Amino acid sequence: MQSPIEISLPQVIVLGTGGTIAGVATLHPAQAGYRAGVLDIADLVAAAPGIEQLAALRAEQIASIDSKDMDAAIWMQLASRIREGLQQDGVAGCVVTHGSDTLEETAYFLHCVLPAGKPVVLTAAMRPATALSADGPRNLYDAVQVAASPQAHGLGVVCVLHGRIHSACDVSKSQPTAVDAFSSGERGPLGFVGPQGVQITRQLPLLALGQSPRAPWLPPRASWPRVELVHSHAGADGAVVRALMLAPQSDDPSQKLAGLVVLGTGSGTVHERLQAALDEAEAGGVRVAYASRVGAVSGGDFDGLNAVKIRIRLMLELAAAAA
Repeated sequence: MQSPIEISLPQVIVLGTGGTIAGVATLHPAQAGYRAGVLDIADLVAAAPGIEQLAALRAEQIASIDSKDMDAAIWMQLASRIREGLQQDGVAGCVVTHGSDTLEETAYFLHCVLPAGKPVVLTAAMRPATALSADGPRNLYDAVQVAASPQAHGLGVVCVLHGRIHSACDVSKSQPTAVDAFSSGERGPLGFVGPQGVQITRQLPLLALGQSPRAPWLPPRASWPRVELVHSHAGADGAVVRALMLAPQSDDPSQKLAGLVVLGTGSGTVHERLQAALDEAEAGGVRVAYASRVGAVSGGDFDGLNAVKIRIRLMLELAAAAA
């Protein structure tokens, strides 16, 4: 009698960082109250029926936080673990479960510091794990499906949410509470995932895969330059910029103001009084970059990036220059 053919599943590393996807309701499951980052990544995997048929999973907990509290130390830990894992033979890709609030920031950071090879997929949820109609299990299932797919190879870091595959360069949280909270703006998602499998419908331009330039790998104990966000608005007078310039300085790069990202009005215009303060900051050695409070900028070195992603780019560029 002929023995059945054994099919070897691809290996996917699943890293947990907390967030709503790992949250537990503090009231009735149909109500809004919950505590983020309670459940372990193993619990999330167990709550996604059939996920074990997609890939051989290796689940690890990196952090258990509300993503509003995300910081560079966890980013470096994530990047190091992902890079180490993807170098192993047999590992097809990696999934990171994350809170929705800073998902786009973590995704873009990883996109900048990791090679665009094996898939790295971030996913999240808008409802806690114990809520009625929780969206986390399906998002995690879809994320593993993408991470295990050869079609996702070479796309850089992507985010999988609500059946859509978003590039880390384009994705942003555009709704505060809706289940379908993420958008890639006018460019649209890279593709879709669901019962039909993984469908990639557009490719990233080469510029986005090697954005200006792909940052060098930084040591885990690197000190991050301080880069702050400043808004332009009616009556903006530059007081915030001058206060940042007058703050006590130190030799620690993470404390000394090194850069400012300005969320300008419209296409990035800035109030004249705020501009005067920004000019003073630049004269004092602070790097100033301009974004729009409306959305992503068009053209220039930061084409297609919103303010929080420009901040990450500036931090990486300043850190590389200091090194």
